[in-house]
Amino acid sequence: MCCFAKVEQKDYKSLSEKLQSNIDLLTSNCTMKGKAHDELHKWLLPYIDLVKELSAAKNETEATKQFENIQISFTTFNQFFQ
Repeated sequence: MCCFAKVEQKDYKSLSEKLQSNIDLLTSNCTMKGKAHDELHKWLLPYIDLVKELSAAKNETEATKQFENIQISFTTFNQFFQ
């Protein structure tokens, strides 16, 4: 994501597809249990919605806003998970 932020011409559609692919891979191979699993879901479910909103963005302004929201989401993730 950090490299994508530096690219001048942003392909948000391609990014949303890659992010969704990563979500699919993560959720299909999840082996976590217990409190850590529950805490991850508190972050993951809203993140999934953000990726869906990025994918559904109707123009670059909407896509840029969703991309910024996703970046904020990762900042939050990094505060609570290592």
